[in-house]
Amino acid sequence: MGKRNREALLPTHLPQLQNLIKRDPKSYEAEFLQQYRHFQSSLAIFCLKPDEEAKELSDLVMFMSHVLQCYPKETAGFPEQIVDILKEHCMVLHPEVRKTLVQALILMRHRGVIDNTRLLPLFFTLFKCKDKHLREQLYTHIVTDIKTSNAKAKNNKLNKTLQSYMFTMLESAKTGNSEENAIAAKKSIDICIDLYNKNVWNDAKTVNVIAEACFSPVPKIAVTAIKFFLTSDEHEEEESDDEEVRKKKQKIGQIKMQQANVVSKKTKSKARKMDAAKKKIKRKSKAKEKSEVFNFSALHLLNDAQGFAEKLHSKLASKEDRWEIRVMKMNLVSRVIGLHQLIILGFYPMLIKYLQPSQKDVTMVLVSAAQASHPLVPPDVLETVLKAIANNFVTDRVANEVMAVGLNGIREICARQPLAIDVTLLQDLTQYKNHRDKSVMMAARSLIALFREINPEMLMRKDRGKTATVRMKDGSIKTVQYGSASSLGVEGFQGIELLEEADIAEDENAGWEGWEEEEESDSDEDGWINVGDGDEPVTIAMSDDEDEKPATTKTEGDQPKTRRIDAAMRLASTRILTPADFAKLNELKVANEAEIIVKGKKRPAEERLVDEFAILGPRKKAKQDYEERMASIQEGREGREKFGSKKGNKDRGSTTNREKSRNKNYVMIAHKRDVVMKAKRSMKDKQVAHRAAIEKQKK
Repeated sequence: MGKRNREALLPTHLPQLQNLIKRDPKSYEAEFLQQYRHFQSSLAIFCLKPDEEAKELSDLVMFMSHVLQCYPKETAGFPEQIVDILKEHCMVLHPEVRKTLVQALILMRHRGVIDNTRLLPLFFTLFKCKDKHLREQLYTHIVTDIKTSNAKAKNNKLNKTLQSYMFTMLESAKTGNSEENAIAAKKSIDICIDLYNKNVWNDAKTVNVIAEACFSPVPKIAVTAIKFFLTSDEHEEEESDDEEVRKKKQKIGQIKMQQANVVSKKTKSKARKMDAAKKKIKRKSKAKEKSEVFNFSALHLLNDAQGFAEKLHSKLASKEDRWEIRVMKMNLVSRVIGLHQLIILGFYPMLIKYLQPSQKDVTMVLVSAAQASHPLVPPDVLETVLKAIANNFVTDRVANEVMAVGLNGIREICARQPLAIDVTLLQDLTQYKNHRDKSVMMAARSLIALFREINPEMLMRKDRGKTATVRMKDGSIKTVQYGSASSLGVEGFQGIELLEEADIAEDENAGWEGWEEEEESDSDEDGWINVGDGDEPVTIAMSDDEDEKPATTKTEGDQPKTRRIDAAMRLASTRILTPADFAKLNELKVANEAEIIVKGKKRPAEERLVDEFAILGPRKKAKQDYEERMASIQEGREGREKFGSKKGNKDRGSTTNREKSRNKNYVMIAHKRDVVMKAKRSMKDKQVAHRAAIEKQKK
């Protein structure tokens, strides 16, 4: 009887039928087909009114998605039916029904029933729906699915399809005015940035899709894309710092474990635990260091850096956005100009309008001016910028902090283009080296220290210093000229010295092939010197020190650089580079860049970004008012309650003797002197005590 009742309940009790089908699909095929026919009829009715909350249809969809793998032939068209419903009626569906259909598709994707090239473009379309929880669910699944698909190897087919689809969504957000298109495009850009930061999509196409979003008319999309380019280097630095902290903690834990094993008693079980822990640490370190990927700045991957900078500059000059967004665009344009050494002459006069001490975020304007300076910018263009900074910032009419900011800004610009300043202005600015304010004095002295290195002839004789004077006499200081090869890097062709070094290394290795190491000889022939028959004089070293080296006119630090420049010039003038040489040169550049990242070498000054604190300089701490002092005091007291005063605190560990006596039995304290004298008080004393108690209560 119980079995008959269970069979009668199966058509209406879907979770139980789902469990039985998973255990034995063949025995319950008839029940499944009955439910499948019921689903088809319910779906036909639902399509007539898609905005209704169809609870029964939702249950059937989840049931079918769970048991789909048991009957692949019968349910071959089920995933397409769900996809078609969402494509046609996604905007009018009830939120619960839409959520159930999306969950069913995600479940089928996890089980490999439906391909992600068919599913993910649909999910990007669903971002247009006004459902916050659904967007979060779709966002999480898309990022996880793309990351899983590219885990073992790059899925180029999927990546190209989705990136092209995202580009079309951005274009639709530009042309269409609907809010849904803008939200979908914003989510697409967020996914691109998230995947780039997770090192899944770190190719040039992803970066150029995000670069296209910088010109979006929707402010949220444009700001998100601009922030990505401004903070991508900081994100990589944070990740490297976290990795260093993790390795340090792991090493400390291993040392502690070994120390504990040395001190404690040695047993077989402890030795096994120690070996297991070592293997675990080794396995984790191998998993972390399987393939080391070097992330370059996203700005290096722009296809057309000149066109990108010019287009962004034109939008910046139109003044369509509010000031905060324009400052961000200004910063991004300057970074692109400085990194790729571009020439956009209209950018610098635009900066001059905002170089006023009263201008909001004027330090960021100075940062942009410094970042946009490089050796290829004409000096007369930057000279007007420097004169505007000197006239508006470095005067006695402004505060000391403003003067320090102006001097620091001039120093950062001159570090990238020393020819931008003339001798008169430089010597005038160096007079502030004895200023009474410390920040102004340090800024002026940093400017002097800079020109002692690059061009001490422009300084006054007393400001050149001993080292610079000696270098000027030796002739080791080369005069910087605009457009000269030395101002462009390694003689104008960046990286060509790497090709020369690689050829020399290959020749050295090839020359020793087939040779064996010579055995040590016991003869004393090494002491003889072969003298020729000619009339040439023979020079014999008279010094006893075998390691003594001949004196050189140039310093040791300048010799490798000079040899490198000579080798590059010799290679460029005596050899025609083939396409194979250019391909090899690109590989050597990438390897050299990776070595710089691994060893932590500093990049040239023009490639380094300018920090706002470098413009502000060291500043004297302002005096706090009463509210700030009290807030600082209260902040310092947090977590130190046990060291403070116990006065007024009712949460004491014990009570006083007076409080204990109140709760004692009268027989125990009847013999006390206070109790005895209280009973013998006169009427007058009782009245005085009573009146004192009343006055005390009034207070």
